[in-house]
Amino acid sequence: MVKELLRIGVGSSMLYLIAGTDRAMKILRQDVERLEYDTNKHIEEMYKEELVGHMERLGIEPLSLTDDEEQIASLAAKYVLAGYFILTDDEPP
Repeated sequence: MVKELLRIGVGSSMLYLIAGTDRAMKILRQDVERLEYDTNKHIEEMYKEELVGHMERLGIEPLSLTDDEEQIASLAAKYVLAGYFILTDDEPP
């Protein structure tokens, strides 16, 4: 179930798009694992406010987005708004 955040893998970090917007948050993969272990939830199952609260509690800072990542978020927002979830870390079947 996708609540508000959609994931794209970007090297050693994960880019989480905030559904319905062109905004995104980038977090190191190791911090993603730490958050998911601590909360016993996948980040995609959290609302943005919930994720930010857990990040603050654990002392996790989001990373700055590159220009390319900002462009990805902007372009992907059009697909998300249209109901297409093309954002995945998995290989196609």
